[in-house]
Amino acid sequence: MSIEAISLDFWNTLFVESPGAFAFYAARRHQLLSDALREADAVREADAVREGDALRECASFTDDQIASACRAEADSHYRIWRSQHRTLAARQRLTRILEILDVRLPAVRVEELATAYEEGILDRPPVLVDGARAALEVFSAKYKLGIISDVGFSPGRVLRRILADSGILPAFDSLVFSDEAGCSKPHLEVFKQTSMRLGAEPERMAHIGDLEHTDIVGAKAAGYRAIRFVGVTPLGLGETTLADRLALDWREVPEMLEGF
Repeated sequence: MSIEAISLDFWNTLFVESPGAFAFYAARRHQLLSDALREADAVREADAVREGDALRECASFTDDQIASACRAEADSHYRIWRSQHRTLAARQRLTRILEILDVRLPAVRVEELATAYEEGILDRPPVLVDGARAALEVFSAKYKLGIISDVGFSPGRVLRRILADSGILPAFDSLVFSDEAGCSKPHLEVFKQTSMRLGAEPERMAHIGDLEHTDIVGAKAAGYRAIRFVGVTPLGLGETTLADRLALDWREVPEMLEGF
């Protein structure tokens, strides 16, 4: 049965972070949080002086304490993503970090920080994987296209900007991001939403992604054909896959789709 529509993963399939970007994003979030905590300390101290109260001990935090709280939150978020198949919004993740540090910030400051966390990726945006643009040009002439993407700190609204800035947004008829869908891969709902939006039965759908436990497991459970893209994320030593095909290079994919 021939393929009518294709869904694609975003991270490490269509786009990849530029060298050093992951560390850059983490350092930026760390600095933003550190600055906000110092600002809050200064405000509390000034209020105490103005009101004639005894100076309260400021809730100052070391870089190690902040880094430890961020790691703990990241570990917790990873477990939720893997076991509950959902991703948390930046505000929820930031609130959890503050809980671990046992500190409160004004709600408006938390919102400002959350937005800065979400949009930090725009300071050093990801780049298209080699060959992806040319492949999309081939695909869009023949298939309906969609994206199914789990998100981290950057939500769907920010990833849409990346797609638009790269010039490939018009190629897609459907965009399903985990923060907007309320669930993440391999949950069947994101695959169901995509096939419905693209007007194709699951057996006429193919999904292309790099992660076995989200992209491939989810796609196969939904009745899609699956191509695991290993050009960025290679198979681990001794790892097996449920994918129908393995693609090392985007130039291989059009022929694979024709063979389904």
